[in-house]
Amino acid sequence: MDQLLNIRAPQVYRVTIDGDSMQGAGIYPGDLAVVDRGVEPLNGQVVVALLNNDPICKRLCVRGKSVILPSENPRYPDLHVMEGDDLSIWA
Repeated sequence: MDQLLNIRAPQVYRVTIDGDSMQGAGIYPGDLAVVDRGVEPLNGQVVVALLNNDPICKRLCVRGKSVILPSENPRYPDLHVMEGDDLSIWA
């Protein structure tokens, strides 16, 4: 399968989605996502991120200096990145 996706480790890799917070975007538990760390994430994109060492899949929302990671499921609150949080975002 990696050959079909032309995966170039370590910048491009597959992740398995865990959780239902992105169902409104059509992303369900067990889905595979292809992440390319060489692509700059854009405002409004669905991204894979590492927030305080917790891997998550959320939408990226940048408002001025504020970064918010909203869910696409009303059962989950938006994650507001606070000063001092450790955040890495990948497209």
